[in-house]
Order: sequence, then structure tokens, then C-alpha cells
Amino acid sequence: MFAKNWKVFAVLIVLIWSLTTLFQVLPEAKLKELQRLTELSPADLQSDIAGRLEKLPGWDKMNTFQREDALKSLQEEAAATNNMQVLGHYQGYAIVTNLKLGLDLRGGSQLLLQAQPSKLVPEITPEVMRGVETVINNRVNSLGVAETVVQRTGRDRLIVELPGVKDPQEAKDRIGTTALLEFKELVYEPADSNMPKMDALGNFEWKDVGLTGADFKHATAVPLPGGQTWRILFEFKPDGATKFGDLTTRLVNRSIGIFLDGQPTDRGPDGRPLGLNEYRGINVLEPIRGGSGEIKGNFAKEQAIDLALKLNAGSLPTKVVILEERTVGATLGQDSIEKSLIAGVVGIALVMLFMLIIYGVPGMMANVALVLYTLTTLAIFKAVPVTLTLAGIAGFILSIGMAVDANILIFERTKEELKLGKNVYTAIEVGFSRAFTSIFDSNMNSLIACGVLMIFGTSIVKGFAVTLAIGVAVSMFSAITVTRVLLHLVPKSVPLFGATLKKSGSANKSSKDAKVA
Repeated sequence: MFAKNWKVFAVLIVLIWSLTTLFQVLPEAKLKELQRLTELSPADLQSDIAGRLEKLPGWDKMNTFQREDALKSLQEEAAATNNMQVLGHYQGYAIVTNLKLGLDLRGGSQLLLQAQPSKLVPEITPEVMRGVETVINNRVNSLGVAETVVQRTGRDRLIVELPGVKDPQEAKDRIGTTALLEFKELVYEPADSNMPKMDALGNFEWKDVGLTGADFKHATAVPLPGGQTWRILFEFKPDGATKFGDLTTRLVNRSIGIFLDGQPTDRGPDGRPLGLNEYRGINVLEPIRGGSGEIKGNFAKEQAIDLALKLNAGSLPTKVVILEERTVGATLGQDSIEKSLIAGVVGIALVMLFMLIIYGVPGMMANVALVLYTLTTLAIFKAVPVTLTLAGIAGFILSIGMAVDANILIFERTKEELKLGKNVYTAIEVGFSRAFTSIFDSNMNSLIACGVLMIFGTSIVKGFAVTLAIGVAVSMFSAITVTRVLLHLVPKSVPLFGATLKKSGSANKSSKDAKVA
């Protein structure tokens, strides 16, 4: 029985998968908690995640890998919350979906960045740009926003899209700054004395030792007793731990300075970095071989969290400047969503009405297949995941028209077979068989065009091409398989295309007659 009706089971499996993938039912209390996360700033979100981690059962007994998995799970939950759309409420539960919406639908910021040469990096090569792209990606992810786009364009530029970001200035500050943390040793003159050397401006002189934030394995912001100021706990990578141990061994009873972007990390009462004429660094009392330490700088909470995030993300290999900024307000994005929904609903409704008027019961079956097509395509968008933009929605709506076009080809071929005197069953089978070649060739041409757009297009064009390509691929299944299955489920007494479906025996006889003819 399964071998005979496998197409029916395939359609049911696709329907169940689409519904379970696309929709989720949550208790109202859980929904409110998730919505609370979307209202937090990146710094507060990081603090909230840290607090929730410490409350997990057995947190103290977890090893490093278990803690990283727990942290990743909470971060993914927070990121998914950014894209949640509530579809309705029923008896204490909410039906939600989680389609990723792009910049023009959610609002947010788009930045055009340019990498510039420096003394350390005299030429911007593809390798340098790969490094810049990696660091920018890490920093963008630390903002707590999802579905971000970091795309190289030209020789030395990056496009960064941040949908849903609440503070564009914070995004610019975190993305564009170098966040170069350096350890330096205080210069003494003469070298064997205890008298620090000073320059003509009265500033203490410091010497590079080749140890930077790039040698860090991990950095964490934690509050000092009282909670008013924060510090940074850090752990070096193996090579960095060795260099730090050798450095502190050599500089016992001497001073080590910690500098961020050329300024001392220590801050005065006003929160500003100490001047180079005041900063004396940290006196090394004994060698530090453990590979870990801390940075105290009278940091405010936001400063400490931001610095820890930058250190974990890594330092930019060269200077990056922001050439252009474009901001889309959340209200404008919501307006775009509403207009897109209206356009989609009206378009689908008109297509369904047309199919119903022209083809009757077969048109109704095509409409049911179109509903399954829509659910399946949206479920794939969520599972991949695909970031939906206005251009992407346009591609999706266009693919709906192409899905219906395939049914029209099949139905018209079926009508031609009926005019030749074949019964309905045979006409439907021959109609599907002979229309398949035309449908396949047409869709393959569309997929080739989509492939070209994906390779050579910009981010907006790629969004259009991706949604259109997925829609075209799914339309093959909905038109060839789903509509065919539904037509076979229609009772034989119901007329199709103006004729009644005959029994299989009659169908076989008609088929033989057709062959003889």
C-alpha cells in the first residue's frame, strides 16, 4: 500500500515538516521573558546571560566545554528572539514564527567601511581584508543582533548591515575602533637605575614588548567589590602565557604598563585615561607563570563589558574608517512589512480566484497545492535560514506566479488530451507527463539566471535571487507532485475539466485505444 500511495505520504510529511518548522507554540510567560531580552542593550544582554549562566544547575561543576555549550545555547536563544514574530494568542499560549527579516524590514543600520594602509600594514591585500572581515564579524556578533551581513565589496571595502540594532553609534564605535591592547615596559635611565626616563614633554617613556591583546585566549568583565567599578580578568593563549611569564620574570621590581589604543587603561576620577605624565603602570612583585591576570582601570560597567567583547573579538589588523552610514527606522521597517504582507495576500488571493474561476475543481486543487507551496517555502526560508528583505519578498511573490504557471501548463495539456477523445484519468496523466519537459526547462533557465545573480549581484540582488531560486525549486514539487496527488483524491463522481473521472479499467482501455489510433 505504501509503494502505491507513496506520493500521498510524501505530501503529508512535507506538510507536517513545514508546519512544525514554521510555527512554534509558547506559553505567554515564556514569550514575555523572550520579549524582555529584545529590549536590553548589548551590554545589559551580556550581563543578563552571565547571570543566567551562574544560576544553571551544576554550573560550578561544569567543565570548560560544557560552559561554552551553555553560553552558546543562551546566546542563540537571545539572537532568535530578535527575529520573533507573534502571529496570535490562544488560551494562555502564543503562536510565533521566527523568520529572519533584513535591514529594510526591521530597521537598523548599514555601514560602508574602508580598510586603510598603516605603518604595520602598508598594503591592503586580500589576506588583510579576510582578517578585517573576521574581526568585524566577531564584533558584530557581540552586539547581540542576528542575521547581520558582512560582505566584501571592491578591493578594500566592507558592507555591514545591522538589522534591529538599537544604538547605531554603539555599533560604529565597536566595529570601527582598533581596540589594540598592548603591554609595555617602563624605560629606565640609566638602565640599571630606578629612575624612569621621561621625554621632553614630561611624559614617562614606555617600550613595546611584543605582547598584545591578540595573545589573549579569553577576557571577562567582572565587578569589583561594591559593584561601582569593574575589572577585566584575562587568560593568555599558550604562547602568550610563555611571553608574559618571561616578561614578568625579567621585570621583577620594575613596571609594566597596559595600554588601550595608545592610552593607559587606568582612569582618573573623571573616568578618562590617566595622562602619560601620571601613569606609572603596575609594579611586578614576582614572576607570573599562570597565564592569567587582570586589568584594573576604574572601568564603568559598560566600558568593561565593551573592552572584554573587543578583546575576545580580536584586534583589527589595520585602521578601518566608516565612509557611509544609512539608517532605517523601525517604524519605516514595520510599514514595509505591512505593505509587503498586503501585497502578498492580495496577489495570492487574486491568483487563487483566477484559478478557481477558470478551472473549477482542478483550480481548487491547485490552490490547495499553492497553500502548501507557500508554507513549505517559508519553512525552508526559516530552516536555511534566509534573511528576508523587500527584494527577497519580491522574489518569493514572483515564484508564486511561476508555481501557478506550471499548473496552468498542465491543465491546458490535459484539456488538449480530452479533446482527442481520451478519458479524464488518461488525459490527466498524459497532461502531467507532457507538460513536465516544458516546466523543467523553464525552471532550469530561471535557476541558471538566479545562479548568475547570486555570483555577481550585490547583497540586495542576492536576496532576490535566493528566494526566487528556492521558490522555483519548491514549485516543481508542488505543481508536479502535490497537484497530481490532490486530483487523484477527488471522488470519481466529481467532474473535472467538464468530464467525469472513469474507472481505472476504462482508463486502461482508453489508453489502449489511443495507442491503436
